[in-house]
Amino acid sequence: MNKSTTLRTALFVLLVATIAASAADKTSPTYQKGTIMGWNKGTDIRGGPKGETMTRNKKVYNLRGTDLVYEIDYCGAFQAGKFTTGQSVDYRVDGERLYILRDDGKEFKCKIEGTKGVEGAKPDGPATKP
Repeated sequence: MNKSTTLRTALFVLLVATIAASAADKTSPTYQKGTIMGWNKGTDIRGGPKGETMTRNKKVYNLRGTDLVYEIDYCGAFQAGKFTTGQSVDYRVDGERLYILRDDGKEFKCKIEGTKGVEGAKPDGPATKP
């Protein structure tokens, strides 16, 4: 075996090991169960390219999780009405985004506009009296 063949073989082995290691590192996201509670109309006001003010109508959906109600919008095709009020969904939160699992295994990527506490949810810690 010459030096070039040895080098190519070592590089190939290194590449296969790297791919195998990165595949093993990928873990499936953990989803929570939530319920679509309905939606409200909203308006975004933003600056246009020439400094003018532009408005855009939007729907802000309420997704009830175990301890929070998420107000979400800009969910792509999800926003086009591919759900019903009361529908159960699997979701996950990552920073300012909420991802809703679709039937095909892909996700709707939504923007979190705000959160509210769920009525009747248990507090995280013991209650203290003032």
